[in-house]
Amino acid sequence: MKVKQLTKIALMAASMVCVFQAFSHILYLELITFTIVCFSMNTGYKEAVLSCVIFACLNMLFLGITPWTCMYLMIYPIYAWIISLNQSFFRRHLFCLCLVCGFLSFLCGQLLDLPFLLFSKHVTLLYWISGLKASLIQGILSFLACLFLYEPLSKRMKWM
Repeated sequence: MKVKQLTKIALMAASMVCVFQAFSHILYLELITFTIVCFSMNTGYKEAVLSCVIFACLNMLFLGITPWTCMYLMIYPIYAWIISLNQSFFRRHLFCLCLVCGFLSFLCGQLLDLPFLLFSKHVTLLYWISGLKASLIQGILSFLACLFLYEPLSKRMKWM
C-alpha cells in the first residue's frame, strides 16, 4: 500500500467516526450506513473495507469492547464489500442503490440485536420485535438520505 492510500483510508475512517458520533444521539437517524455506501461507491473495495475495519476498531476504542461493538466489525466491512463489488450495477441504477442503502440500514438495526442470543433466544426475539419500528424508520431515513444526498456528495468526492 502506498502512503496516499493509507491516508485516504485513515481520513475515511475518521470521517465515519465523526458521522457515527454526531448522529448517534439523534433518535432514528443513522447515517453511517449511507456514509459507507458513499465511500464504497467512490473508492476501491480494499480502501472501503479497510476504512470500515479501522472505524470499527476506533469505535471499540471509544465505546469499549462489547459484543455489540464487535458486531460493527463484522457488519460494516461486509456492507462495504457488497457495495464495492456491485459498483457498476449501482452506477446504472441509482434507485436500487438507495433501496439497498435503506435495507442495509434496516438490517444493521436487526443484526445488532444478535448478541442478545448470549442471554436468551426469548430476549433476542423480544428485542427484534421491539426494535423493528426503530429499524424500519432508520431504513427509510437512510433511503431518503441516499436518494437526495448521494449524487451531490458523490460529485464532491470525485472532485476531491
